[in-house]
Formats: sequence, structure tokens, C-alpha cells
Amino acid sequence: MLLPARRIMLMIASLTAFAAQAQVTPEQMQLLGTNCLQCHAMPHTGAPLLGDTKAWQARLQKGREQLLINSIEGIGGMPPMGYCSSCTKEDMQALIDFMLGDAGEDSDAQ
Repeated sequence: MLLPARRIMLMIASLTAFAAQAQVTPEQMQLLGTNCLQCHAMPHTGAPLLGDTKAWQARLQKGREQLLINSIEGIGGMPPMGYCSSCTKEDMQALIDFMLGDAGEDSDAQ
């Protein structure tokens, strides 16, 4: 079994090509790896996992704006800004859109 940090680094490496298509900057990919994936790549945290379309669709029913608000203010076990003190509101939105992946494709009108 891979150590969590190694698992995250491998996940980031495999997402690099996809990130270019999703309009996530290299800086935002760094934020993803150092902040978001600490929970969104670890099943035991209860956070919706990156790539888990079903889990993200359930949250997306609240609407994209509510997802952003929850991410900024914190919700449940997620702390405000997901501990990303260097993230801007725009970073948060880009990272949310990236993590939504396929779950967000059918809900662009929300």
C-alpha cells in the first residue's frame, strides 16, 4: 500500500493532462495536491473523492454557488477554505469544477 503522500503525488501526476483540458493552472494543481487531495483522495475522511461522480452529483444538487459557499465557509468536517489560506475565491471555484469532473458536465446551467 502506498503512503498517503506518495499516493497523492501519483494522482497529481496522472491528472496533469486532464488539468490542461479543465483549465486549471499549474498553481491551482499545486493547491489541489497540497490542500484538497489531503481529504478528497483519502476514503477514510468522508470527503467526496476525486473521480467519484455519484458522490459529487449528490452535492451538486445544492447548486454550484452553494458548493462554493460551503467550500469557503466550511461544512461538516471540511474547514473553511479547506485549510487553503493561499486560495482565492477563483481558485476555489476552479478546483471545485475540476473535482466535479463528469458530475458537473450535465449541470452547467446550475
